[in-house]
Amino acid sequence: MNNKLFYKSEGNGLPLLLIHGFTGSHKSFDEISKYLQQFFKIIRIDLAGHGKSMSQDASFFSFENSIKSILKILDDLRLIKVNILGYSLGGRNAMHFVSKFQERVNKLIVCSSSYGLKNQLEKDKRINSDQKLIDLLENNNLKEFVKLWESLPLWDSEKRLSIEKIKKHKKIRLNNNPLGLALNLKHQGQGKQNNLLSELKKIKNETLILYGEKDDKYKKISNKLDKTIRNSKTIMVPESGHNIILENPIYVSRAVKNFILGENDDN
Repeated sequence: MNNKLFYKSEGNGLPLLLIHGFTGSHKSFDEISKYLQQFFKIIRIDLAGHGKSMSQDASFFSFENSIKSILKILDDLRLIKVNILGYSLGGRNAMHFVSKFQERVNKLIVCSSSYGLKNQLEKDKRINSDQKLIDLLENNNLKEFVKLWESLPLWDSEKRLSIEKIKKHKKIRLNNNPLGLALNLKHQGQGKQNNLLSELKKIKNETLILYGEKDDKYKKISNKLDKTIRNSKTIMVPESGHNIILENPIYVSRAVKNFILGENDDN
């Protein structure tokens, strides 16, 4: 096992890095990648503790290590600048990255993602609630964890999706290493993340902020992000809850394509 993040590169054109959410993997972007690789060179990664990115070393799971690993991927691929799309946990990693290395980022796309909690009280509350999930994972009870995770109100709108889509998404979750997920939650959970608002005020990158029509919590967070990042705009993704990548991938793909290429909406 090493301290590198797994990545997969496909397509040609301007580079676009896709970063999945908690319990996902690079496969979470199968549908979006299929569409976007017609226009871009797509790089999909597995975040620490997900998919093929695994280590026994606790330092592997820090935001700092993830940022360095992403930088290493860009260097390996000889990419001076990259467009970055991050969904949920992936969005938090993307915002950490652009805060440190905005000169390596062209445009930023943040999907259903948080800039961090306000104070230590909120963080402690989140750490305590996450501990129940960590306990299940550390006891190697992945099926029970996924059942509990999928029962959260955040995912209610996913229930209207096709059985085939739901099964594929569940399979991605169940293919993760339970210890990897536990370690990721310990080190990259929202209770551990610094509030990024002061850092995001400094970035000049054009930024697109996407959130689901039925995701009231992240609508507020997205609007706050929009007010903080000077060169940003928001788009509400229709017929979606939190997981806009899964629930309305073609709408998201078109919005991303138009944003990066500077085009208007498709006719």
